[in-house]
Amino acid sequence: MSLVVTNSIPPSTVVGSIPAIDSGASAGFGIALVFAVHIAAGVIALGAGLGAILTRKGGRRHRLVGRCYALTMGVVVVTALPMAYWASNWFLLAIAVFSGYLVFGGYRARSRRAASTRPTTIDYTGHGTMIVVGTAMVIAGGWQTVTGPIGLAPALAAFGGIGAAFAVFTLVSTRGGPLARPPWIQSHIAFMGGAYIATVTAAVTVNLTSIPPLLRWLGPTALGVPLIGYAIRRYTPQFAPGA
Repeated sequence: MSLVVTNSIPPSTVVGSIPAIDSGASAGFGIALVFAVHIAAGVIALGAGLGAILTRKGGRRHRLVGRCYALTMGVVVVTALPMAYWASNWFLLAIAVFSGYLVFGGYRARSRRAASTRPTTIDYTGHGTMIVVGTAMVIAGGWQTVTGPIGLAPALAAFGGIGAAFAVFTLVSTRGGPLARPPWIQSHIAFMGGAYIATVTAAVTVNLTSIPPLLRWLGPTALGVPLIGYAIRRYTPQFAPGA
């Protein structure tokens, strides 16, 4: 499979970013089943993520819909892997890893909120994987942006850079003492907010095909990042030690 990030994948292989189903193929049923599970999980994740945004932070409902979002996003990522293989689409594979990493980072920030321990093996594995994949995404996207065809290469480079930067910052900040670390709520909001942006981006890209491709891929990020900044400023004092 060649690493070419374009927006013109043959229609017999992919519709938008989703592999088309060949009813005559022997593996057609399995592909259709993975496709159906992927779509169902994505719809649930979209609703659960919105629920997490709208419910009171730290409350029972927020934790419930947050777990639902994390679990369904896990299903989305796992089912995206074979779909990327069937479509011979490295871009889809890279975005799946990026989305899964953001959910992982948000979950780890929440689960380690009161811990004073340094990063564990699972932290090094998760963040390290994103550094490697993110660096590859930046290199591939940058190279294709220069050599062409450009297609979605800028989006690939942007997402890879964001993911790798998150990973490096998280490992560096958590290796310091507890007082040197940023409040856990900031990391939790940044990671989960980024993950939800990825969820919305996937929905927009597949369904709003009349919008130019690059705008579909980067538009939600441009709109969502300021909202994440607002949420961090709002909730940091609420979850500060002793608050």
